[in-house]
Amino acid sequence: MGDAGVSISIVIPTLNAGRAFGTVLHRIMGQGRTPLEIICADLGSTDGTRHIVSQFPLARVVEIAEPAGPRSWNRAMEESRGEVVVFLEQDALPANGDWLSHLTAPFEDPSVGGVYGRQEVSLESDPVSGFRLAQRFCREPHWRRIRVGDPVAYKSLPFSIENAAVRRSVWRGIHFNEHLPIGADRVWARQIVLASCTIAYAPDATVARELRGSLKTAYRLAVLTGYTDQHYGDPGGTLWPDSRHFVKRAFWYLVKGFAWGQLPYLALEDVVHRYGYRLGRRLDRLSPQLRGRFAPETARPDRHVVADDQAA
Repeated sequence: MGDAGVSISIVIPTLNAGRAFGTVLHRIMGQGRTPLEIICADLGSTDGTRHIVSQFPLARVVEIAEPAGPRSWNRAMEESRGEVVVFLEQDALPANGDWLSHLTAPFEDPSVGGVYGRQEVSLESDPVSGFRLAQRFCREPHWRRIRVGDPVAYKSLPFSIENAAVRRSVWRGIHFNEHLPIGADRVWARQIVLASCTIAYAPDATVARELRGSLKTAYRLAVLTGYTDQHYGDPGGTLWPDSRHFVKRAFWYLVKGFAWGQLPYLALEDVVHRYGYRLGRRLDRLSPQLRGRFAPETARPDRHVVADDQAA
């Protein structure tokens, strides 16, 4: 599987990755395909992350001064040397030794500009997080191409940088938009589809992550999504990752699975999402100081609306 002639760089943004990070690197080194390099784009770790990386000959640490997000992704792309650059979250454990082969196999088609894989939760994760990922990432492979009259909505492109691969030649023409507080990976995927490239989904390129719901995280996501939709919205629709009917479906999932203890959290999370999203859409009415308290990402001096920023 995969084109043996295509060189592959793996980029893993790291920040105090912890001892479990060694397991992720071991799993990568045990893949059927050997990458050209493993770049740990470190955002300022103070634990033993650097020492763990030093134990693997193909891995190296690259200091990234930019905060987590599209700026650091673009910087990592510049530092890497492979024709295909694979992005992986530091807590994402490849499910088997064929993960890299499955993720890069679609690049045999020269029209493919990006590929994303399936994400699942580990046994230690909460049921709500597990259901959410199962709704976003199905088990059937599919390809996304432009069709005449097709609006290319974001809801049909759950492209996620946490487990994805990017063709370097395509990225040279369309960088990740650094002005977006959130959703720059999905916006990039939509832009390259509109540029007549193909986005592929490889469900066999599966990674497992330990996720636990947090109202603080849910609130931050909602505020940033509301702000981004308000100021950077386009015909692709909302960047909100879940459908309006998620809570109803999750409710029945938890009831049928006897996970009734999660129902109060689900109700609170829904309230936080609704309030945070509405606040995000109205953040421009607040002073920069207040915006900085609610969502620091929106108060940066270089944060401004750009009409056409395909190569930020």
